[in-house]
Amino acid sequence: MKKSLRNLVLLLLVAPFLMQCATQTEVEELRYQLRIVNKKIDDMRSTTVGQLQKGQAATTGQLDQLEQEILTLRNQLEDTYHLNQRLSEQNKELETAISTVAQEEAVKREQAMKRLEELEREKEAKLAEINQQLQQQQENVKAIQQARLKEAERKAQEAALAAEMARSKTVAASNEVRGSGPIRLTAEQKKSVRDLTAEAPQPPAAPVSPSPQPTSPSPAVEETAQQAAPAAEPPPAVVAPVVADPLQDAYSRAKLLFDGGKYGDALVLFEQVASEGSGDEAIEGRFMTGEALFNMKEYDKAIMQYQKIISQYPSHDLSPAAMLQQGIAFENLADKDTAKVIYRKLLSRHGAAPEASQAEERLGKL
Repeated sequence: MKKSLRNLVLLLLVAPFLMQCATQTEVEELRYQLRIVNKKIDDMRSTTVGQLQKGQAATTGQLDQLEQEILTLRNQLEDTYHLNQRLSEQNKELETAISTVAQEEAVKREQAMKRLEELEREKEAKLAEINQQLQQQQENVKAIQQARLKEAERKAQEAALAAEMARSKTVAASNEVRGSGPIRLTAEQKKSVRDLTAEAPQPPAAPVSPSPQPTSPSPAVEETAQQAAPAAEPPPAVVAPVVADPLQDAYSRAKLLFDGGKYGDALVLFEQVASEGSGDEAIEGRFMTGEALFNMKEYDKAIMQYQKIISQYPSHDLSPAAMLQQGIAFENLADKDTAKVIYRKLLSRHGAAPEASQAEERLGKL
């Protein structure tokens, strides 16, 4: 198309020169060719240029659509960028909040651990104080028992002295009645008379019948009677009966009273076994003393009895039972922190004992 236009322009430029030298026929032919060229140019304008314009219009519409899509994408990218910024800021705030909360929780945990350690130290000090009180109470009980023993010995001596004086008066009175006159006995004679009176059975009194007043015998008759009288035989040896163990008997009677719900009466006998017994007998008496006090709801006193077993006999079979009962007593006194400490000690010291499972169960409920 460009080539044709160029040829047409050349012809138009050259046409004046050619007209001067060309013939009329040639001029007509040139005009005819020019008309053909113009017609082709018009046809080209009507077809090619229209198609180009239509294509250009379509391309313009596509460009507008692309520009619109690009604008939409740009807006979406801007929104996404702003959203990312907000999310980043929120993440920073969350990180700061989480860090702050973590630090606060760490401080709280540290304070709680310190408080727990202080509570454990206080409980240990309290247990040590209880041990000291128990030792002091034991010393006081021993002093009271010794005072009671001395008082009982004093009373026994007074009773024996009173009985001895009564016997001496009885012997003196019997001698006076027999008519031999008042006889003053020495201390040794009084003792022998007392022994004979205590050991020999008293003969039954003879019936009194009226008889003439006897005359006093002469000295010769008295001497003959004394020689004819046989010598007094020594009293037979007294065989001491076989007596059962009094502490064992006291423990059996206390157990019967305890099983019958008479905890106060059983407590007295259990304390006797615990204070006067030895070995396993004394330990069982001490434990049952605590059990009696526990059932009487005297939890403070029961704790002190259990503590004696725990501190003095830590390897005994009753030690874990005493620790378990001590923890339950503290629970009943609403002191759950001390109960937890005791249950943990029971699990650490006597983990294989049957009471350990009960302690673990009770610890899980606190």
